[in-house]
Amino acid sequence: MKKLTLKAEEALLGAMLHRPEALPSMRWIPPGTFSRPDYAALWQTLHSIDFTKVARNDIPAAVTAAVAKIEEPGIRQTLSPSRVSHLANSSVCPNPQTAPLYGGMVLEAAIHRAVEHAGEQLRESARQAEVDQALQTLEQATRTGQRLAQLEAAWKTTPETVRSLLDTQPVEPVNPVPRTERARTDIQAEGETVASLLYEPRQLREPEVKNLQDRDFSHPQLAVAYRAMRTLDERQAPIDPLTVAWEAQRLPGPNLSDQVLAELQEAGVGGTAAYTAEQVLHTAALDRLDAAGHDLRNYARHPALAPSALVDHAGQALEPVHADHQRIQHAEREPELASDKEPAPPAPTHAPEVPAHEHEMEM
Repeated sequence: MKKLTLKAEEALLGAMLHRPEALPSMRWIPPGTFSRPDYAALWQTLHSIDFTKVARNDIPAAVTAAVAKIEEPGIRQTLSPSRVSHLANSSVCPNPQTAPLYGGMVLEAAIHRAVEHAGEQLRESARQAEVDQALQTLEQATRTGQRLAQLEAAWKTTPETVRSLLDTQPVEPVNPVPRTERARTDIQAEGETVASLLYEPRQLREPEVKNLQDRDFSHPQLAVAYRAMRTLDERQAPIDPLTVAWEAQRLPGPNLSDQVLAELQEAGVGGTAAYTAEQVLHTAALDRLDAAGHDLRNYARHPALAPSALVDHAGQALEPVHADHQRIQHAEREPELASDKEPAPPAPTHAPEVPAHEHEMEM
């Protein structure tokens, strides 16, 4: 695609050298759209010339004079008179009348590059961030979503006739190539969380634990064990190694092995689940941020995705990250919300008698 992009950029520049009177109608293409700094500089330079005062035969000289005023010496050297003249050849610009379509192709390529760059930035941030920096790191996904909105708005400035030609839906569904491995895992925190919950199930009611989901676990058996405990707790059923194993066999995923269950029983320590659950969630959230970046990069490299479809696919890839950001944000605010509640009324001097349960179910 890179080679075709350069050809489209050169064709657009060549068309403007042939028909500079069309430049005012092409202002929807900003200089930053071009992939090369010299082409971006030439585009900006062409727009700085008042061609209404330039005779057609004097166009090459006017462009050469304007290029000579570019501050960057490397770009001036690249945009030599012979180089600029080459862009005006018919072999470079097949049809100057097609300039708007060439411009749409250039803008489409720029949107693909922008989405790819955004994906690479997400992956880099996800891999470098500390676990306790998860919330701040996930905010980058929000900024990426805003960037996607800007790209969509830029695409909508394209003439409708151009969009109708280029903004087509892919013939077949486009799915990103899956990652070969996770970027972030913390098996120790996952195991400590499940073991602590098995040892002291009442911790399932703590906010940090309630905020956890089985998809946050990278270890399949630990995910099943956690889901089984959550299910039992929702039913107000007793939780012990046997009931967890029995419930786990009903759930999709791998069977909970005797060895894993025995290790969880042996390692269980009460009172630690809230802390380790937070570690599990933050690690999983950073990993999903990496996965979103991976998907953005792969979507951007797929030529079948026109701009609207690309932005749509990229936005969908970010949705799990936005959900994680809300979960972590809510978990961090929950203690503050609890402290804002009115204090409970004082206990009565004489506690009312509570009738005994006549029929207590034995388990």
